[in-house]
Amino acid sequence: MTTITEDVDPMGTQPSLTPAAAYQAYYGPAIFEPLASILLSRARPSPGESVLDVACGTGIATRRVAVSVGTTGRVVGVDVNPAMLDVARAVTSETDLTVEWQHGDGTALPLPDAAFDLVLCQQGLQFFPDRDAGAREMRRVLRVGGRAVIAVWQGLEHHPLFAALADAELPELARFDVQASYGDLVAPFSFGDAAVLRDLLVAAGFRQVEVVQASVVARFPDPDRFVERLEYAYAAVVPAFAEDPAAFAGYLEAVDRRTRDVVDRHRDGDHVVIPMQTNIAIARG
Repeated sequence: MTTITEDVDPMGTQPSLTPAAAYQAYYGPAIFEPLASILLSRARPSPGESVLDVACGTGIATRRVAVSVGTTGRVVGVDVNPAMLDVARAVTSETDLTVEWQHGDGTALPLPDAAFDLVLCQQGLQFFPDRDAGAREMRRVLRVGGRAVIAVWQGLEHHPLFAALADAELPELARFDVQASYGDLVAPFSFGDAAVLRDLLVAAGFRQVEVVQASVVARFPDPDRFVERLEYAYAAVVPAFAEDPAAFAGYLEAVDRRTRDVVDRHRDGDHVVIPMQTNIAIARG
């Protein structure tokens, strides 16, 4: 079994590490573990509760909530990406936690009505092809009086480093004949309007919807390899390009060259430090 830690070298000493494992190892400690702490402080899970994590990815928030609900609770993680679920299962197998991992589409959850006290979604809803359907499904599986806590990044205007990366990526992807739009590249930041998020949840049947702002300071190790490691890990979401190692290496070199100045402005010692701004919706069923 591959042990997945923060210190992996996805393109070097451990070339067999998959993009999904690199996603867990690189994005997890830098962004999604700190964000999960904020998410759960709003969700306030209690022992014995039933919890669903929609678009759970590699299970970072899922495992955290499993600790909170304990052995008397139930935790289910659902994701559309089998590779991410494989990593979720591998990491969880090294713990004493019990989580049910299910492959499924967030817009058509393979779960019964009113089955959960708490529904979580950490940075997943913005990727749904039908956000309205995703919100309705979260409401459907939530018990009356239950709560949903959903985090989505604020807009690209709050994340200038990622805007610079997208500007560099688009022409290089075209040069390597990879079909991608600017919208594809900035998808994580495509649902940043708090009012639109609130209206979506109200329309889906949620009550007492509140949207609050929060921030995390992402700290990525190894600044000289920031672009390489970031892009390889993100290939867990769009894996096809990374499957051609020669083309991917050329792409990485070009993007690194185009973004070196802006990355250097975010250096802090041996880390790249990036403020990340998110909206968090808290809603009742």
